[in-house]
Amino acid sequence: MPEVVVEGAKVHYAMRPGGRRQVVFLHGGFGSSSELWTRTMEAMPPEYSGYAIDNFLRSDPPPGGYSVPEFARRVGGFIAALGLQKPVLVGHSMGGVTVQLAAITYPDRVGGLVLVCTGPAMTNHDLARRWLQELRANGHELVTIRDISRNWFHRPVPDFFEGYVQRAATAPLEAMIAVQASLIDTDLRSRLPEVRVPALVVYGKHDSGRTIEHAQALLRGIRQSELATMHESGHSPMIETPKEFDAAFHRFLEGLPWQRAVSGLSIEQGEGR
Repeated sequence: MPEVVVEGAKVHYAMRPGGRRQVVFLHGGFGSSSELWTRTMEAMPPEYSGYAIDNFLRSDPPPGGYSVPEFARRVGGFIAALGLQKPVLVGHSMGGVTVQLAAITYPDRVGGLVLVCTGPAMTNHDLARRWLQELRANGHELVTIRDISRNWFHRPVPDFFEGYVQRAATAPLEAMIAVQASLIDTDLRSRLPEVRVPALVVYGKHDSGRTIEHAQALLRGIRQSELATMHESGHSPMIETPKEFDAAFHRFLEGLPWQRAVSGLSIEQGEGR
């Protein structure tokens, strides 16, 4: 995998070469990695190049430590370091919060957002707080990582799930704890109107962590937003229901200003569009 230096820190990433249109992918928390996006990048139309950043594995810590704001700074620096031209940012869970903040902080560097099973805040999210307690108490134990990771899937994909758990168990525990605490403290609801690019909000109907209320908060706050519901998916539709996810994702890409607008078959128009 290639790497680039951002603010003095080595940043590892996976890449799918393609055309001049660019997509940058951000994984979630709890030791996740670029492998989350391998299949999605491979399935993109040939005119798109994909870049999936690693934040916990293989990369150096951000200069200011592990937090959502630091990861957002990393995204902005990554785009600049590689000379990317207004890529679409795709973020899952914690990565979705990161790309929201990146779009707010670097409005001239971002061309669109795909927000997968995420939201602008974790107010009243008791599960997130319980998972943080479990990490602090027993996060070095594989059984803890496995138990937490089960929440990411409505129907776990066996081969992917076991690989995910094994990779997550190698991530720095202090990094996972710090980012989870930062995520709980982050509230972007009042800043969502600052997002000036189109956004696709992807919601998994069986997601126990990020409910429809989280998706609706994004739709209310982001003016150019639309909803894609994955009816058979939990927290990770790009893995659980890949065909449905790709259909919504690709139609969103086709409808961005750089292409002729195309109406989506499975995309439900959001409150802000």
